[in-house]
Amino acid sequence: MGRFSTVRVVLAVFLGFSLWVYPGAADASKLILALGDASYISPASAKAWTGAEIERVLGEYELEEFAVVILSNVPYSGLPGPVREDLSNFLGRGGSLLITGGPNSYGSGGYQAIADVIPFEIRAEQDWRARPFKPVIPIQPGSPILEGVTFQTVGNFNDLNPKAGAVEIARYAGGRVVGGLGGGAVFQSPLIAEQVVGAGTVVGIAFDLGQEVRGGWADGGRFLQNLLGYLVARSPLEPKPKEEERGGQR
Repeated sequence: MGRFSTVRVVLAVFLGFSLWVYPGAADASKLILALGDASYISPASAKAWTGAEIERVLGEYELEEFAVVILSNVPYSGLPGPVREDLSNFLGRGGSLLITGGPNSYGSGGYQAIADVIPFEIRAEQDWRARPFKPVIPIQPGSPILEGVTFQTVGNFNDLNPKAGAVEIARYAGGRVVGGLGGGAVFQSPLIAEQVVGAGTVVGIAFDLGQEVRGGWADGGRFLQNLLGYLVARSPLEPKPKEEERGGQR
């Protein structure tokens, strides 16, 4: 085993997660922009899993230099202007977008402004709800982001509708029935869904991922590993060479 591989193994064991690195991760030179409440994502772990570096601000980079953008329980109005303005172009060029749930996301966070890229249908302006704690039901058990993952029960999430054209990956076990006896309509509550937008990939999670990971979810680390690895691998976007950024000047 090479020196770099040994370091990755030691790091994974130290962090308490199983070692699972996406193919080619050691050779990647990509960036992840994590905005909002993303303290649950360890830069060291993300680097070991994907080879990508975590940035918390745009800084000197353009949005199209990031392979993945994470909007973690952050209101749409609180996003930097370049992120709001360039998101469509970012996805059109093949970027990956992750939107997680919370009281500042989806309907409660003003995401109606980008409803076309969200893999759920927003059905209320205030959609962060407390429900009875029930299991998460995998709808696409073969999805790579679910590999080796067992969910704990959830009771707080953004109450959203499935969206035509999106792939529902998991849902809350307690769908609601609206209407009279025997003739009511059942409304499922999707919790994880994926949608292709342009050449890009959007994964939406309706629960507060940070809250779940920090709350002791045993497979939270594995889920993050799967998720980030999948999104980085799906995106071709990379930072510009330094020479290009400086107009070829040395």
